[in-house]
Amino acid sequence: MKKPAIPFVLLLLAVAVSSCLSQEPTPGQGPDFASSLTVRAGYTPGASVEGENSEFTLEWNASEEAAWYEIRISTEPVTADNWNSALPVDSVMAGDSSVVSAFVQVQPEVYRNTCIGCAQCVAACPQGAMQQVDGKAVIDLSLCTACGECVRVCPVQAISNACFGEPYYFGVRAMSDSGAPSEEIAVTENTYALRYANDDKWCGNCAYECFILLDSCGPGCPVDAIWYTPDWSTPPDDSGLVHIDYDLCINCGQCWIQCHEYGLWSIKKEVVEE
Repeated sequence: MKKPAIPFVLLLLAVAVSSCLSQEPTPGQGPDFASSLTVRAGYTPGASVEGENSEFTLEWNASEEAAWYEIRISTEPVTADNWNSALPVDSVMAGDSSVVSAFVQVQPEVYRNTCIGCAQCVAACPQGAMQQVDGKAVIDLSLCTACGECVRVCPVQAISNACFGEPYYFGVRAMSDSGAPSEEIAVTENTYALRYANDDKWCGNCAYECFILLDSCGPGCPVDAIWYTPDWSTPPDDSGLVHIDYDLCINCGQCWIQCHEYGLWSIKKEVVEE
């Protein structure tokens, strides 16, 4: 007598169901998104005065179908082909406005699975913001100025390349509720970098007693990138004015720290288009 075929049929159904459940869900079609992307150059915003915040200001036209937007940066022009290798730096929820504004901060981050505990970043950090914890590098965000020295010395690229002084291309993609990305990406054609600058209007033109240069006010610039025009050899509008040599500057932020603690807050943070 033949055995009933029902158990075999049930087995086939179970395999089919299991196969369906193991597959990745399809996110569906992404939103329509057609927009230019602008990055504001000049001094950054601030709570009390301009130039306080360490952030980029971005704007783009909203997509009616978007649930949120993902922002990425790269040292190469952002395209659909290299989107996955660009660094995610922020996400913005969609709103009612036809123009979306975002304030994007850059901050190095340690990839603990990649870190080999060599401590080169600890030795290189000019602010003492890096330390070893359980054999891995850890960043003290209260001390970090995002100068990027840790990024530059890391031998295994275990720290994300998000720092001052580095020119970045930006890209924004609209995302659906299910996480499906738009086919189009809003991108910048040029790069933008954060750096420190001396605001002539705020500077006391007293560089011979400048609080950035006085040993009594702190360690000063570790690479001697701060200089001034002597008040006895230059026109009055430039006498004693502080300057930053950007060929030497490592964007450690020490000039900003000392000027804000002791001086007139003339050192500010600015975004430059390159």
